[in-house]
Parts: sequence; C-alpha cells; structure tokens
Amino acid sequence: MDGIGKDQQSIGDVASAYFSEQFHCAEAVAKAVLNARGECARAAVACATPFGGGFGRSFDEACGALSGGLIAIGQLHGRREPGEDWGYPAALAAMLRDAFAERFGTTRCSELRARFGEAQEAECREIVRFMAEELHALLTEQTEQAQEALPKRACGCS
Repeated sequence: MDGIGKDQQSIGDVASAYFSEQFHCAEAVAKAVLNARGECARAAVACATPFGGGFGRSFDEACGALSGGLIAIGQLHGRREPGEDWGYPAALAAMLRDAFAERFGTTRCSELRARFGEAQEAECREIVRFMAEELHALLTEQTEQAQEALPKRACGCS
C-alpha cells in the first residue's frame, strides 16, 4: 500500500486501512502521508509510537492522529542542523492544528473520546482518515504555491 496513484485508494483510505491493521492513530497518519510522498516511513512510525492515544495511551493530551501529522511534517521539512530556519514546518504545523481544531472543536484525545462514547474506534478511524487527507492536501497545496513563486525562465528558443 505504499504510495498513492490516481487509480489507487485515497490517502485517507490507506491511513484508515493502516489503522485497521493495528497501527494506532499517530502511526497510521505518519505512515500513510510519508509513503504517499515517496518517503520511507519506518523511522517516523517508530517516532510516532509513543504519541498514540493522546501521548502514551493516557488519552489525555493531543490526539495521536494530529501528532502523527506533525511527525510527518518534521520528517519532510524539519531542520537537520542547528540554526536552520524552522518557519516553514512551524507554519505547516499551525495550519494542520487549526484545521483539526476547526473540524473537531478540540485537539484533546480525552474530549474527543468522551464525545464518541461507544463508537470510539470508528470515530478515531475517521479522524485518522481526515488527518491524512488534510495533511496531504496541505503539503500538495504548499508545494504548488512554492513552485508558482519561482521565477519563470525563458527557454531561449526562437
């Protein structure tokens, strides 16, 4: 299921399938987004592991699906050296967090789970789907905007 083509499943479907395959929320989002962008997700999935269930299965902090998205942003655009600018990944993270909060009214796992009641697994799967799709769209949009901002070169042909 690595990578997503036009005739393949949507990234949300892929993330949902990973969630069904016993990857938790943070792992499923990070894996689906990174694989769709042609990145190896193995290390990111490992980094996402402690973030599942609102940080260490406490169900009390940020939703793991949001954390998984932030981990994917870090792998794709995070700093590699001290002093490098981190404005771009920070902006992406803020946009993703805002989209999550707007859609669900909170980023806290405990508040979401209390709202879901008996349907927690199904609702969490939908959050995983939403986060993977939202982040993939955000990354695609930002890439397209960056490419449009590049100066146009004349081809030199007559």
